Amino acid sequence: MAKAVAREASSGEESSSAKTYSEETKRIVQQLVQDNTCAESQKFLSPLSIHFSQNHIRPEFQDGRLIDDAAKDIASRHMAPIPADEAGELQGFDIPGCDWCLLEPRFPQIEVILWRIKLREEDGSYTLDADGNELHGELEWYTLDNRRLYCLQKAAISLYPKEVRVLVKVIRQEDGSCREFRKFRSVDRGRSISVGHRDSAVNPRWSWRAEVGLPEEVLPAGSALPGQNKRNERSKYFRRNGFRNGQKDDTVGEEQSFWDLAANASLFVLVYVAIRLLFVMWRHYSQGTKDALKEGT
Repeated sequence: MAKAVAREASSGEESSSAKTYSEETKRIVQQLVQDNTCAESQKFLSPLSIHFSQNHIRPEFQDGRLIDDAAKDIASRHMAPIPADEAGELQGFDIPGCDWCLLEPRFPQIEVILWRIKLREEDGSYTLDADGNELHGELEWYTLDNRRLYCLQKAAISLYPKEVRVLVKVIRQEDGSCREFRKFRSVDRGRSISVGHRDSAVNPRWSWRAEVGLPEEVLPAGSALPGQNKRNERSKYFRRNGFRNGQKDDTVGEEQSFWDLAANASLFVLVYVAIRLLFVMWRHYSQGTKDALKEGT
């Protein structure tokens, strides 16, 4: 009887402790979100689920600090799951439903976007299907902050296989960064990145999967965007008729007007020369006929 009471008391203490731990996690998360602007555009994502947008990064930041040193300075905090019925306004932040670790870097948040990148060949050219359409990858998280992502991935694998999250800022296509995110140069869809100076003979390539002993990810074949054939045909039509981005291109119009004028002028000159030649030949023939008649009389 005493043992049963003791077990119940112990279970009650563990439940109370877990609840307190969960409440502390919720308080920390809420404070972290409030400390950053645009709370509605933030999420807690795993750095291992975010991909690089370039093929190469330098080994230091612009201020000269080494990225490997910045990775070592990233702190982590053990966090408890937050029950769904207690999450409240935090439900949309993708907080894990199990114990997890929160990364606390000293540098600013990275910005991420859900994007279907255009696939590239090893030489950097776009991958096309049999109809000449550009192939795109799946909708995935990408960032332009490649050096900071490298640091976060190094910190995350030091805790592997624990669930790890970091607070990121989500960029939407309508936020004005669309053009920058089109500058992707990764040939393996951002799964790895070369680290070093471009003039170095050999630069190591970073891949978090290789670092933890996992095989390379098998990537699905790309696909063309819906309606791409129609857009390609429409683009060709607009280019042929002097349009660009759906609007009349004045430059193309001016070039066409110039060449049309030159062609018309050339045709006028040719017709004029032909008429003059015919007139000269006619006069020569007429004069010869008159001379022949005079000699006959």
